[in-house]
Amino acid sequence: MTILERKLLTCGMALVAAIAPIAVFPADADITNAPATIAVPVAAVAIPDVRVRLKDIVRIQGLGERELIGYGVVVGLNGSGDKDIELTKRTMANILQNFNISLPPTDIKSKNVAAVVVTARAPAFHRQGDRLDVQVSSIGDALSLEGGILLMTPLLDSDGALYAIAQGGLTIGGYSTGIGGVGGQTQTKNYTTVGRIPDGAVLRQGGDTEFARGGTIKLVLRHPDFTTANRLTEAINHKFTNSAAAADAGTVSVRIPDSILDANQAASFVAGLETIRVVPDAPSKIVVNERTGTIVMGGQVRISEAVVAHGNLTVKIGRTLTAYMPQPFTAAGPVLTEKVQTETTEDQARIMLMPGTATVNDLADLVNQLGATPRDLISILAALQSLGAIQMEIVTM
Repeated sequence: MTILERKLLTCGMALVAAIAPIAVFPADADITNAPATIAVPVAAVAIPDVRVRLKDIVRIQGLGERELIGYGVVVGLNGSGDKDIELTKRTMANILQNFNISLPPTDIKSKNVAAVVVTARAPAFHRQGDRLDVQVSSIGDALSLEGGILLMTPLLDSDGALYAIAQGGLTIGGYSTGIGGVGGQTQTKNYTTVGRIPDGAVLRQGGDTEFARGGTIKLVLRHPDFTTANRLTEAINHKFTNSAAAADAGTVSVRIPDSILDANQAASFVAGLETIRVVPDAPSKIVVNERTGTIVMGGQVRISEAVVAHGNLTVKIGRTLTAYMPQPFTAAGPVLTEKVQTETTEDQARIMLMPGTATVNDLADLVNQLGATPRDLISILAALQSLGAIQMEIVTM
């Protein structure tokens, strides 16, 4: 090979390297007999695993939220309250009785009052005197709670003990206007029978704040998994040597060092745990909702080699009624006949080969080529699972 040919070949290889993956040859390789066409293998792009904080995937056992519920009345409604419900009348009569006003329930005709259920959720580490947002929902036939005021309502916990007191003006986030009935017209935005009261409840009790019983913290995984628990244990032990052990797929026990307990620094120790990052794992699942056509598949979904054929068969059936009138001046009656027309249309099926170890992206491309809708894809996935080409679980909502 001449010097000029070597330079031209070198320039050509440099151009190929600029537009294609770089090929590295050994220093003593003979490139004079290199083929004119170079096959460049395509490598799969590795998607990096997402590392999340420990505080986002676990909770501390014993520090759960507390659900509260109560029954009360909302007053001040502009004629949009309960119409004629005995429950609301008796409630108002009992409230007036506390103010030494005796009134039979049958005498209460006001439509400015509505019976409601009040719910709230007390977070962990709540203290007596803290305020909570409450949600107010109508349980009668009130049309709207707009502009209403919730009277003082006791909120009870699951044991039936008084836990908080709620009261205040409602915020609806919508409106309802117009006149109903025959010839009327109304316009409604959002739900007007459910409202909120920001900071509308005052706690009368405090929750349990002890999280390190016996110097041990139990971390509960929000999505139990043995792999995630093992990774979590290794990450904690890497930062705090020999302090964590996985009890099962959903619990990791962490022992607080005695030096930290003696210094009353357990909270700082937990803060250090929360910043640890791990890569969570979960079994591969496919979640489908045929009512909405929603399909959610994880990145670990793999499909074995299979042949997929998809086609639609449409059958239309039409009925036509024809009446034949008898001749004049005859005793015969009209004859009614029914004519049924059936039309069948079958779309041309497309057959595609699903390669082995196909990923979610491969399946999406295949579905686009087939022209299938999400509901068609649900049927294809069910058939692939019956075939054994999909080994993961399909969850139907």
